[in-house]
Amino acid sequence: MFDGWWELFAAAIGGGAFLKLFEILYKEAADWWKARSVTARGVTSSLEPLVKSADELVGKLRSLAEQDFIPIRRQTSANLSDTDFASLVFLFVQFWSWIEVFRMESFDSALGGSAKGRQIARFLDCLESRRVRIIDRASQRAAGEAALLAGRPANFVQLVKLHAEDSYVQRWLAPLIDFLAKLDGNAERQRLLQYQVVLHAMIDTLDRKHIVTKDRPGVSNKLSKNSLRALEYRVFGVYLTFVKRRDKYLGPPNRRP
Repeated sequence: MFDGWWELFAAAIGGGAFLKLFEILYKEAADWWKARSVTARGVTSSLEPLVKSADELVGKLRSLAEQDFIPIRRQTSANLSDTDFASLVFLFVQFWSWIEVFRMESFDSALGGSAKGRQIARFLDCLESRRVRIIDRASQRAAGEAALLAGRPANFVQLVKLHAEDSYVQRWLAPLIDFLAKLDGNAERQRLLQYQVVLHAMIDTLDRKHIVTKDRPGVSNKLSKNSLRALEYRVFGVYLTFVKRRDKYLGPPNRRP
């Protein structure tokens, strides 16, 4: 008789413990999923201005590439007096500023929580890698930070005015201006074109339906054999292995070195 009651009591305790454990695990899973969803929404909303600014820069670079960068060759407008030259400087700085805003909003540490987040991280790593970036990483970040006003990138007029009046802004924009003033050289133009290709791939990957960006053709006809080789084997072969539509940026396989 006592054996039967003991078995019934043990079963009740065991069932209650299992139910409690299930409740704890369910709550933990629900909290984790909720936190992940909030982070994903935050990353997506913070990503839009970054992608839009990248799209503006790609459009400008593509337009200049079609003209072999002739409108801004040999420009040494340290005071940004030439509009074409100043607008290109502005678009670079605006993009870099949005990267810094993105980082400051604490999403940099949360990028590994989703597939899109990991893709963003890979694109930013690639753009700042030694053989892709057009100026050193510290100068790029300083330029982006120097152009922030109340937590947002300065607009075009504000940036030109800041550069004319603020020695601090002049200092940190100098590396970018120096690089863009050397576009009479083919090596510098090719470096810029490679940077543009990475930006172009980033836009197409992060905004596949082009809701906030434009679907533009590539500029593979302007890329040298060395640039094509570097993009195919180093950029897409190492950093951006998840990008599948490479023909758009590099041209048909039979035309590549």
